[in-house]
Amino acid sequence: METSYQDLTPEIIKQAKRCIIDWTGVALAGAAHQTVSIMRGTVETLGGNPQASIFGTPIKTSVVNAALVNGTMSHVLDFDDTHLEALMHPSAPLVPALLAYGEWKGINGKDFLLSYLLGFEVETRISMAMGESHYAAGWHATATMGRFGAAAGVGKQARLGRNEMVHALGLAGTQASGIRNVFGTMTKSFHPGIAAANGLLSVLLAQEGYTSAPDILETGKGLGNILSDDYNPQRGLKGLGQTHTILGTSFKPFASCLYTHPTIDAVIALRNQNTIAPDAVDTIRCGVSKFCMDAANQKNPQTGLSAKFSVSYCAALAMLNGRAGDDLFQDTEIQNPATLDLMGRVGVEAVPELKDSEAEVTVILKNGQKLKHHTVHALGSPENPLSDRQLEEKAKTLLEPVFDGKKADTIIDRLWGLEEVENISEITNLLSNQWSA
Repeated sequence: METSYQDLTPEIIKQAKRCIIDWTGVALAGAAHQTVSIMRGTVETLGGNPQASIFGTPIKTSVVNAALVNGTMSHVLDFDDTHLEALMHPSAPLVPALLAYGEWKGINGKDFLLSYLLGFEVETRISMAMGESHYAAGWHATATMGRFGAAAGVGKQARLGRNEMVHALGLAGTQASGIRNVFGTMTKSFHPGIAAANGLLSVLLAQEGYTSAPDILETGKGLGNILSDDYNPQRGLKGLGQTHTILGTSFKPFASCLYTHPTIDAVIALRNQNTIAPDAVDTIRCGVSKFCMDAANQKNPQTGLSAKFSVSYCAALAMLNGRAGDDLFQDTEIQNPATLDLMGRVGVEAVPELKDSEAEVTVILKNGQKLKHHTVHALGSPENPLSDRQLEEKAKTLLEPVFDGKKADTIIDRLWGLEEVENISEITNLLSNQWSA
């Protein structure tokens, strides 16, 4: 509660800007998706005071509805940042809530960055305390825990007192839901949208005196025990004040589930290092981690969204194209005969010794030659990060279909100078004009 902007180090401020630049490109590129069109149309039908912008459009609606729609567009491409240790996508439920409230109340850039970093720290540390059993049971931590980040971040913007913040977090926690069974459908991106909206709503209620349980995580009937078999607050608090969880962020160079990235990385490495022609490939064998097998092994994807959770599809398109951009995860692309043919020759198996950051890929050529690659840390991970230039190029590529190149450059430049922005509406205005379905 007492943390100020002056307490932030240049390292974590820069990382926050990297996250926000990446989020901006991914979210705006998602604005045209059918999922977002449905959500936006529903919100327009419901109406709402014009408090905050729906990005990629001239539409304004209530802060809660804006957070809902913008949170959904943040994640619909599954191209947004990920925190592997926390098993969640931190920015998708957090940034939309902060931008909606910040636009409404005229928050400045420094306060926005501070609130973002504190919200990020809260959601990831609570998720880490919940442990792997939370995710393994089928809960989607971006949904269940992301609302804590939204509530903490907006609560900081709203300058909640300690008791009000406790109640806001309690309100956020009692709404916690979101299951992994919906992966590969429109509902996955609904998760960060509703988490952003619920977290923001929790702050608005707490601000007016609405109360909740002060121990929403603890006690026998708290979320820790209900939603986890190994809830451990100390695991979440480890290094608090000395380290910052935002430095563990992965930025995606491939538009699919992060668990598929080590496989994609390995296939592209083998393809490029050995100049493999796809028609020379007999089979591709992919050894993956437990969670990859669990979350991203859809055998016969029928939509672009479900293909993002198919290791076999991702391996095939990586061999065929040498990349895995969002354009390769469209519904029409799923029926590509060459992809389907090669996909049928991809085998996937769990290797217990492999970490979630790893994959072992063997390409067997038709001449009998075997080529192997072991990815330890895929491109975009904290150990193998995207450079600032690569991050900018990703964002610009995603922004340019929505805005022209000059405006995309302006947006990125302003985000690099976010601490100088006097009113965050300068940013929301840049993101909010002229795209329409």
